[in-house]
Amino acid sequence: MTREEFIEWTKKMSVHIKELDEQHKHLLNLINEANVYLEQGKKGDLKKVLNSLVEYTRVHFSTEESYFKKWDYPFADEHMRAHAKLILSVLDYKDRFDKGEDIVFDLLVFLKGWWEVHIKIQDHKYSDYFTEKGYVE
Repeated sequence: MTREEFIEWTKKMSVHIKELDEQHKHLLNLINEANVYLEQGKKGDLKKVLNSLVEYTRVHFSTEESYFKKWDYPFADEHMRAHAKLILSVLDYKDRFDKGEDIVFDLLVFLKGWWEVHIKIQDHKYSDYFTEKGYVE
């Protein structure tokens, strides 16, 4: 029997760009891994995952933003502001965690909410736009 994921990937989450879908899946795995370590009380492993989450989020956002530029996405500035805001929030959580605060549950609730809004709604706006323009199927 497999453990239920904190957030489970579904086909409806796809933005129809393989590279971005793979990155989204990797971010999702990091969030799910953080949840496992929270449940198990493994703070050392949790710190590694939080560091990976911060770094990989930057990589992913950079990749996403390169598609915005390549295909002249008209709402890129708004989307990039959302990226910057998320990075600041995650860095704040990480800083508080590094100082010994017990923020992990709150961080996971925040990340799950972000996933629901940013990935499922905001990212699908660019996916719909790119599909409409014929850049993706």
